[in-house]
Amino acid sequence: MLKKINIRSTLLYGLAGAIAFCIPVFFYIQSANYKDSWLLYLGSFLFMGVAAIHIMQDSKERRNNESTVSLVFSSHVTTIVGILIACVICFLMLAIFVPGYLGHGTTDKVLTQEPANTIKDRTNGLSFKIFLTATVINFAAGSFCGIVLPFTLKRNQTEDSKEPVPLHQAGAK
Repeated sequence: MLKKINIRSTLLYGLAGAIAFCIPVFFYIQSANYKDSWLLYLGSFLFMGVAAIHIMQDSKERRNNESTVSLVFSSHVTTIVGILIACVICFLMLAIFVPGYLGHGTTDKVLTQEPANTIKDRTNGLSFKIFLTATVINFAAGSFCGIVLPFTLKRNQTEDSKEPVPLHQAGAK
């Protein structure tokens, strides 16, 4: 199954999705206001757009007739690569733009106007919201595209084998 994954394309679109997510996150870190949390979801929407473009491009390269399971697997690999790169970039942005983030005690920049039930950390929930969105919401958005689009892009779905390739065990009956 891994033979069908274009590593260059996977890394390129994973990086593009991570950068698309991190642009609104940069402005969220600068404002550090709970009311600007919509920026995180805008970043996840941009991440989902890049994931959709990757799936359409991957399907087009395979002449819109590749196994749907293969496309679903490929899109999930790209989503996970994008999430890992986004988490690294977000950590670097927090370390650079939040004074005292890597030190001890409360940082100089904390999330303001947050509700009372926010999970408190050294940044009053700023880093928690960023990493939660970068992992959970981006995985949900990328997986949504990775499951829906391959089925809509395939021209002839009657040609798929009855047993999914990743679950097939050679020699098993």
